[in-house]
Amino acid sequence: MQALREMYRRSENDTGSPEYQVAGMTERISYLTKHLKIHPKDFSTRRGLVAMVNKRRRLLNYLSKREVERYKSLIKSLGIRHKAPGAVPSKSEKYGRFPKQKAVKKHLVKRKK
Repeated sequence: MQALREMYRRSENDTGSPEYQVAGMTERISYLTKHLKIHPKDFSTRRGLVAMVNKRRRLLNYLSKREVERYKSLIKSLGIRHKAPGAVPSKSEKYGRFPKQKAVKKHLVKRKK
């Protein structure tokens, strides 16, 4: 586990770079996955595993937005399947292909007196 982390260190005292963290989490995720194959009813470990996978996903999302080349090389070398998040469409892009709603019928609207 330590050897994999040291491979992705950016400097001697590096412990916070996304590559270093993702490498350590990947090692722990593979260990916990093997553990859960042997002990399928260990729900507390499963909960920790899901939390760790989600944290790794957030780190990879951050890395994909900031440094695309570092992200691609990390994914390739660790053998992780990760899909970078796409852009969030605007309201007009999302609903522009649908027709506009019909006009409000005047006889159904209450008038103010």
